[in-house]
Amino acid sequence: MRKIQLNKLQRNMAFMEDWNQKGIDNWKKNQSIRYKNRVDDDKFKSTMQKIAEDRLVQTQQFLKGEMEQQIEQFENRQQDEPVSLGLRNKMMNEFMRKERDKRRRKMIVDQEKQTNELQRRECCVLEKLKQQSRQEQEIMYEIWRAFQCKEVICENRNLRDENYKNKQELNVINRKFKEEEMLRSLQQEFNEEIELQQKRQLEINVEYKLLIRQQNYEKCRKLVEILFEIEEQVYEHLQNHDSNQINEQFTRENNHLFEQGMELIPYKRFRTYDPIKEMKKQENQNNQQKMFLAKMEMQDYLEGTGAWSIYQAQNNYTLGNLVRYLIESQFEVTETKEQELHIPYVPFRGSLIGFAFSGKRTISDLLSQKYGITVLCVDVIINELLEYISIYQQGEEHSQVWDQQQIELGQSISNYLLEGQNIPDELYIKAIVLKIKRTFPYQKFEDNYEEQKAKNQNHNARTIKTIDDFNDDGINWEDFHRNNMINNKPYCTGWLLVGFPHTYDQAKLLEKYLTNIQPQDELTALQARLEDAARIVKPNEYQKVPRTKQESGVGVCVYLEMPSNEMCLRRAVGRRYDNHSNLLYHLDSNPPPVDNAPLIERIKPLYEVDNLQQQISDKNSYFMTQIEGVRNWYDNFESKCASNLQQAFISIDASNNYERVFYDVDQVFQNFLQIQVNQIQQKYEAQQNKILEQEESIKQQQEQEESDKKCQFKQVQLDTLPVKQPNQAFLKYLNGFWNLIENKYMSLQNVFKGFREQREFIINYQMDIQRKFIDLINTPDEKFFFIRNFQEQYNEFVLENPDLCEEDICKEELHQRVDDLYDQLIDLIDQKRDDLIVEKQQIQTSQFIENEIDLYLQQLKSMLAIELDRAQNSIQLLNDYYSTLEGIELSDIQPGVGELQLMDGDDPQVRLDKLIADALRIFAGEEEIVEDKTKKGGKQPAKKEEKKGKKGKEEEVIKKELQNAEAVNAINLEKQIFKERVDVIKRFATQTILKYRQAADLLYSKLDEWIHYTHLTEIKALDAISNLFRGYIERCERIQKELQLQFVDVIISHEVLNFLTPIPPPLTAREPLSKERFSISQLYYLIEDLRAITSTHLLIDIKQLAILLSRSSYGVLKFTPAQWMRALKVLDQNGYVNVRQICTYLILLQSPTPKEEELQMYQAQLNGPLVDKENFVNTAAWFDEFERAPEEENTNYFDRIIYIKELLFFIHKDENNQIAIKQYLDILNIKGDRYFDFLFQNLQEL
Repeated sequence: MRKIQLNKLQRNMAFMEDWNQKGIDNWKKNQSIRYKNRVDDDKFKSTMQKIAEDRLVQTQQFLKGEMEQQIEQFENRQQDEPVSLGLRNKMMNEFMRKERDKRRRKMIVDQEKQTNELQRRECCVLEKLKQQSRQEQEIMYEIWRAFQCKEVICENRNLRDENYKNKQELNVINRKFKEEEMLRSLQQEFNEEIELQQKRQLEINVEYKLLIRQQNYEKCRKLVEILFEIEEQVYEHLQNHDSNQINEQFTRENNHLFEQGMELIPYKRFRTYDPIKEMKKQENQNNQQKMFLAKMEMQDYLEGTGAWSIYQAQNNYTLGNLVRYLIESQFEVTETKEQELHIPYVPFRGSLIGFAFSGKRTISDLLSQKYGITVLCVDVIINELLEYISIYQQGEEHSQVWDQQQIELGQSISNYLLEGQNIPDELYIKAIVLKIKRTFPYQKFEDNYEEQKAKNQNHNARTIKTIDDFNDDGINWEDFHRNNMINNKPYCTGWLLVGFPHTYDQAKLLEKYLTNIQPQDELTALQARLEDAARIVKPNEYQKVPRTKQESGVGVCVYLEMPSNEMCLRRAVGRRYDNHSNLLYHLDSNPPPVDNAPLIERIKPLYEVDNLQQQISDKNSYFMTQIEGVRNWYDNFESKCASNLQQAFISIDASNNYERVFYDVDQVFQNFLQIQVNQIQQKYEAQQNKILEQEESIKQQQEQEESDKKCQFKQVQLDTLPVKQPNQAFLKYLNGFWNLIENKYMSLQNVFKGFREQREFIINYQMDIQRKFIDLINTPDEKFFFIRNFQEQYNEFVLENPDLCEEDICKEELHQRVDDLYDQLIDLIDQKRDDLIVEKQQIQTSQFIENEIDLYLQQLKSMLAIELDRAQNSIQLLNDYYSTLEGIELSDIQPGVGELQLMDGDDPQVRLDKLIADALRIFAGEEEIVEDKTKKGGKQPAKKEEKKGKKGKEEEVIKKELQNAEAVNAINLEKQIFKERVDVIKRFATQTILKYRQAADLLYSKLDEWIHYTHLTEIKALDAISNLFRGYIERCERIQKELQLQFVDVIISHEVLNFLTPIPPPLTAREPLSKERFSISQLYYLIEDLRAITSTHLLIDIKQLAILLSRSSYGVLKFTPAQWMRALKVLDQNGYVNVRQICTYLILLQSPTPKEEELQMYQAQLNGPLVDKENFVNTAAWFDEFERAPEEENTNYFDRIIYIKELLFFIHKDENNQIAIKQYLDILNIKGDRYFDFLFQNLQEL
């Protein structure tokens, strides 16, 4: 219907637009015609006016001429015939006679006028009399006519009033019909809006499902990425270990990380294993994973699994039970000292949650009216805090208890709102808890009981009908609701939280601030503490008592469940508000009346900032995804008193009318209030019983003391004495002693972390040695230069002397030169082999693996010291506890007889055996010490015997008095465990040292094989090149590549001219070699070698630099180390050389130094103190022409300048990939014509 109306409206609008357009066009045509007619009329009028004026002028001229002609004739006649005197007299008499005739005729006329006047007056009198009689008749007629008109008017008025009445009735009917139609239209639009909102709700639900699916996809993607990362780790592991089998320890570590959801530790992929910035960053990122792996390896060590499966681990259950007893006894004491939350107790506590517009506010208002409770709304609480802050900022002072807390909390909330951020859940919950504390005073248990008892005594209960009482006669909802509002619970002070919590995290955090109760699936502090202690020593397996459900701080959470979101949407969208009467209507449940026009036309939809229609669907969809989490949280709580049990989360069907919903919610809270009252009574009775029991125990103690005084001389045997229980102070001391043992033993994780880092370091270092050795093998030398030089000289000779090449003498000479070249290259190959052998010897003599073994022994010493300390202190703990149980006086803790020392020496196995022997000796006690003391003097044996005697007495006393077999067995087991662990440490260390040595031997054998294979391969390649050269000499042909031959033969080959063979493509760019400057590849290798010996401060030791440059000059700078030392004095900085300076001068070796003007121009072109790579490379420099490489035929151009600038940028760049221009120009600005002259000026002087 709405579409039909829209179509009609569109057609009407189109017609009106067409009609208006046609009217405008017709008006324009009329205006043009009117203008044309007006112009024609004006033209006609002007023509007629001109004709009339011409005629008038002609008439005037004619009359004027005629008058002038008559005057002229008269003057002429007067001049011709003058008037005589007699004629003049005659004329005078004639005049007098005419005058008399005039007077006579005038008198006659006057008499006639008077006679006519008299006759007229007579006629007038007669007419007047006739007229008067006629007026009298008219007056009579008017009177009659007025009477008749009056009658007509009265009848007309009656008829009009009746018509008006009928019309008014018709208007009322029409207005009512119009209101009904408008209401029907509003309801129809309302239903359409509901349908649209439902569609939007479905779309939002689909979006949430897609979001969940996307999250699952993301988890799967991460899982697949982890699998690929594991595959890469396995590949790297196999490559680094040069094996086809995966190490079990590697698999175990990755499994632990994968199960915990941690990121895998990647292999270090750096050029060298130096502590540079990137490696430190990676170390910090992976520290958590490494500590976790160290923890798991320590667990394997204690349990005898994984890499430590070489022995059967034992556990001292007696010590474990003792530790568990100490922790539990002291944990109860420390737990009671925790800070209380000071939440005031009230019997009525609850939360009312549900979808938007599910009836929460209505039910909460009814509960507040019935029980007088405080309704807590989060929005209201936040607004109160913001108002309080605004008042405080205006300068008003407050002296309340909670004022400072309100100010701090309100300022935090205000800061989040000003920054446009969401308020954290913790601030919401703090605001709620603060509101509860300010609303209800803090009460003790006795106050609660007295208040409840007083209210119960003064309360007169009223009869309340249940819903079954209304079912017989039918339910009258008004009476039913009135009956429900009767309150028979006098003690019902409390609060009701409306619309909170929404999520699992909010419910958990709210419970923490109200009761500090942890969820069922999380470990308590005691359980976590026992698990930490069980990692070191395990107790006997005991049955864990399941945690009982406790009462929630919220009390009961009522969920107003709606079967569908349509009802909530209808409640929200159907509201209408009348500004005139300030009444609220609803198009479904409370439609506006149709007989109060124009009410329906006047009402408008109700808009609220917090409940916009666009946000309702979003809120409900989000709440739908979170309600299950809230339900799961409150399922862990319940309220219980005797047989009355109530869950903390209860769902109520909110689709019924509000009277029935309120009844169901009220029944829940009534049951909860009854449970609270019963609990208060039970607590009071338990407290009274406890007081009576304390009085009874005091009386029994007094009677026992009196009986003991009477029997004080009675003899009692030792075996019948009761066991003495340790006091709380002693248990606290033992618990602290165990904490020290545990904390020190947990430092063993750092030892295992060191073991793992050392294994990783050795593997990476060996791989780095192999990579660097391969790079050294692949370093280009002068062989290619000699071959290329011979090729160019030979080609030039053949090109200039083609006939001479065919002679035998010339061929012999050329073969001799090939032999000389062969010998020269053989010398280079042998020199390279010797250099590789020297490098391998330096690696062997670096003592790397020996140093790592020494470090490993140091870590073993720390491990043995920790084990020794744990064993001695554990035995001391068992001895002290069981001695106290048997009433034996505790002995002082004996000081250590010595410390573990690592013996110096070359053989690690001997040092390991001595370290193990010292650990066992120190654990054994005084025997070895006594033997050492006898070697010193004559008086010391006496002291030794005296001490030994005392020790013997003590041991005799212990053997005589410590009769507890369990204690003795526990101490012996602890000694056995220590010896077994020392033995397994020895075996494990022996295997590890052997592995390290085998890995080093394998590395050295690889290097020998690479040297031999490299030398053999180069000799074979040299033989092939020699044979190739000799073949060209015999054929008298130029030595060139196949493509080059085809290109040269283009001119003489008809096949190429006829396109039978395609023209070969140009060769790739290559750099011409020169003995005066380094090539780009040589510079790359040279700079890489310089970086390898560079410190963190960009300085190189001048001696190392001289040796490196003498070996890696590639035939360009042939100087001895002594000559290089003398040359580098120019750059000497207290025995060091700046790496940026020496690299810059070697790159620009043959380039001229810049002049002052060139340097300023270059600085201006760079434009700025910091320059990036693109700007630096593309800026023209003064050395471009000097560093440009010559072009070669049939090859691409080799742009040496770009490579030079990239190398300079690589040397001088900072962490942000930019160059500081001032420092760079300072290095370039030197004296001399060339950088070669500056660098070697000390040698030129000699």
